[in-house]
Amino acid sequence: MTMKPEYKVDYSSLLKRQKETAWKIKDRPYQERLERLEQLKKVLIEHEEVWLEALKKDLGKSSTESYTSEIALVLNEIDFVQRKLKKWIKPKRAHHFDLGGTAKTTISYQPYGSVLILSPWNYPLQLTLMPLVGALAAGNSCVIKPSEFSPITSSLLYELLKKTFTPEIVTVIEGDKEAAEELLKLDWDFIFFTGSKSVGKIVHQAAAERQIPVILELGGKNPCIVEPSGMTKETIRQITWGKFMNAGQTCIAPDTVYVHESVYTEFLNQLKEQLELFYGNSPEKSSDYSRIVHSDHLNELVDYLKDGKVFHGGNFDREGLYMSPTILTDVQKNSPIMEEEIFGPILPIIPYSTIEALGAELQLKPVPLVLYLFSQDKANIKYTARRLRSGALSVNQVIRHAARSGIPFGGVKESGFGRYHGFASIQAFSYQKVYYEQKNTKSLPHQYPPYHKNQLKRLRKWQKWLF
Repeated sequence: MTMKPEYKVDYSSLLKRQKETAWKIKDRPYQERLERLEQLKKVLIEHEEVWLEALKKDLGKSSTESYTSEIALVLNEIDFVQRKLKKWIKPKRAHHFDLGGTAKTTISYQPYGSVLILSPWNYPLQLTLMPLVGALAAGNSCVIKPSEFSPITSSLLYELLKKTFTPEIVTVIEGDKEAAEELLKLDWDFIFFTGSKSVGKIVHQAAAERQIPVILELGGKNPCIVEPSGMTKETIRQITWGKFMNAGQTCIAPDTVYVHESVYTEFLNQLKEQLELFYGNSPEKSSDYSRIVHSDHLNELVDYLKDGKVFHGGNFDREGLYMSPTILTDVQKNSPIMEEEIFGPILPIIPYSTIEALGAELQLKPVPLVLYLFSQDKANIKYTARRLRSGALSVNQVIRHAARSGIPFGGVKESGFGRYHGFASIQAFSYQKVYYEQKNTKSLPHQYPPYHKNQLKRLRKWQKWLF
């Protein structure tokens, strides 16, 4: 894909203008931030059908799935931020009393300036606009580089945001990885990246060279544990829905399900039945089932089929970018599918004997973005929460925790770092500036050298009042 003619511009000049604009607006009333959020909301509402059509063309998504997982989430985020923003950005003031007199302190959230947002293809609308909401609410200007693998949505973002915002506030730049590489050479005030671990490392290194603060929202192999006490029809529905939404191309989808050996066979049979209830006997004909984003990714998924035994599904069509919902059993322990994020409609099901043995095994793996547990056993829930690290622990549900604006979202170590959504986005896209003012010009007589022989003894008594 080539960049649109309008954006064959000097990136450095654009960045300079954005930084200048950000500094001019950073101290203005929050009303301007609200207005930008309202403009963004109108872009979603007034062009809803066009967005749905774009997502259908890029990923084969149904209108219902696109609305709930992309448009509605962003609208809810905007509404939540608009209601809370005034309280969140209000400076926090305090007075301090010590042996030196009195002082006052003000702590305020200041925008970084110009933010670079690099967004992925799997949820090309939601994962572009959710960070944009936070960045605008915090008072920043933004440059957005959408993924070239969702070209229809990317083009729509370019056209509609260009009509809505001046380039000094929001600019969308289309292009392939070369465009991203050029953007990463610039001295941004903040970088927000959502995508794979391999590309995340490149972004992190580029940011580190210029000491640019960065948030990385990566993926990982999100384990899902099903205990005997959590084995219900609703559990099966939740896991089926969470895994096969968007054909498994979701960073927080259950990646591998560990089922207690006592309910393993029952789980497999019920999962197969649920897939047929969701998508019928011919999922390729279902209007509710998405497609794989591009042929290279489909080829990677096809290779995973060799790592186990296909219990259900396993069909694919390269020309139609289709892979059926697939259940894999007897998975080879050190195979690629057990080491790499699947990011597709293949679900390995693995039996386990005890939660302690499984916990010891999972502790050795990279830290996931989320760990799912279906259980009614309070002791085992407590054990899992205490012993296993993850960006989130979600008990008896999947996906939904990431859809709530009041809950911070993000990973740990291999699954990324930094949090956003709601107030966490204000914290993410701002820095806390401290204003400290001493109210008197006198200082302590014992503050400066030379120090008296008995001074240390006296200072120990006054320790809590020194500062």
